[in-house]
Amino acid sequence: MIAALRPEDIAVGASASFEQRVDAADIDAFALLTGDVSPLHMDAAFARSRGHRDRVAHGVLLAGYVSRLFGVHLPGRDCLLQSLNLKWLHPVCAGDTVRFTATVSQISAPARAMMAEVVVENAETGVTVARGKVQAGFTGDES
Repeated sequence: MIAALRPEDIAVGASASFEQRVDAADIDAFALLTGDVSPLHMDAAFARSRGHRDRVAHGVLLAGYVSRLFGVHLPGRDCLLQSLNLKWLHPVCAGDTVRFTATVSQISAPARAMMAEVVVENAETGVTVARGKVQAGFTGDES
């Protein structure tokens, strides 16, 4: 179900989250779509030789899930991302389950925009793997 929140429905401190398991098939599909076939993403033996447990998910794949967080959950249907600033702190490997959480830090109903803090965590370990900020606008009817 896709949320359909308006600026006046949201207050500072409102939050939303979801979890996503990142499988090898997700990494493969992203590589096919973007052409980023770096062996760090595509070759488990290569990734292990570089100190990782398994193939490393593309950071921008995680950013795509952040887009889902806003376009589906908070605010949902009428959201248009205006800026996204993420800092990747730890790699996510194939098989990891990741929790994406957004918390509204500013809301402007007149400007039809909001700012939110984003935290991306490994759901099994609780380790923060990325964090950042998003500015989102609201599209559609202004009534």
